Amino acid sequence: MFVACIGTFDGVHLGHRKIMAETIEVASELGVNSTAISIIYPWRYYFPNFPGLVYPVSQRIELIINAGIENIVTVDMAEIRDIEPEDYILFLLEQGLKGLVVGEDFTFGKRARGNADILKEMSEKYGFTLRLVPKLEYQGKRISSSWIRGAIARGDIKLANKLLGEPYTIYGRVYRDKRLGSKLGYPTANVSRGNDKLVYPRPGVYIVRSVFDGREVFGLLNVGFRPTVNPSEEIKYEVYYLDFNENLYDNIIEMELLEYLRPELKFNTIDELTTAIARDEKIARNWIARFNSEK
Repeated sequence: MFVACIGTFDGVHLGHRKIMAETIEVASELGVNSTAISIIYPWRYYFPNFPGLVYPVSQRIELIINAGIENIVTVDMAEIRDIEPEDYILFLLEQGLKGLVVGEDFTFGKRARGNADILKEMSEKYGFTLRLVPKLEYQGKRISSSWIRGAIARGDIKLANKLLGEPYTIYGRVYRDKRLGSKLGYPTANVSRGNDKLVYPRPGVYIVRSVFDGREVFGLLNVGFRPTVNPSEEIKYEVYYLDFNENLYDNIIEMELLEYLRPELKFNTIDELTTAIARDEKIARNWIARFNSEK
């Protein structure tokens, strides 16, 4: 038996966390487990111009667990898009549903015909607990995954972090490249984010934070096409960690984006590039000192 919340939960932002907290509360009141049902969309089919997910599904699951939810079920949208709302609720009841927690604007089922009014009728008809969670707003606007995606794509990391409730994080595996950064005096770790359809942060330089073996390390992350040296047709992620030079090859690393410093630039010479990196490092160190003093 369980109490469930249902949604895509991309980003697991503050609005999602509110729904999950109430799911845990209702589950505790009823003495059953809490479950999140996360809908997985084949985005390219349903939304051809979709900019990408905030996080890969694997990280979404980890964030949901960290929010305190006990069980997670992922469901492919293609499997449920043509199910009538009542049939879907009946299926959940057969699986042991005792309570449902969703946002007040939640829709589901064939042609999104299921809504709050339908759920109220069914909760009375079938005797399950229903809690509708009011939308959570920031500066008068509803917090949503699409708003966060737009903020990330614009490089507005401060806004994205505010809406997420924690720093937006890039996850990826460090791979071997041509070690051009080392040759310039700035050894970088090249990071692959895998094949997930993810939103691209605005190309440019960011201050990031990682933790290795309990040690907090700050760095400069370049997101972009490397127009000055070894240009690429695809977005690349290269991080230069300050005061850190350990071997990270083949490791999965997490980089919290804290501040957007500047857009990616094409320099005429290598000297101009290294001068810009040195300037970025100086600005970053001053920013980090202020950041640490405000903790």
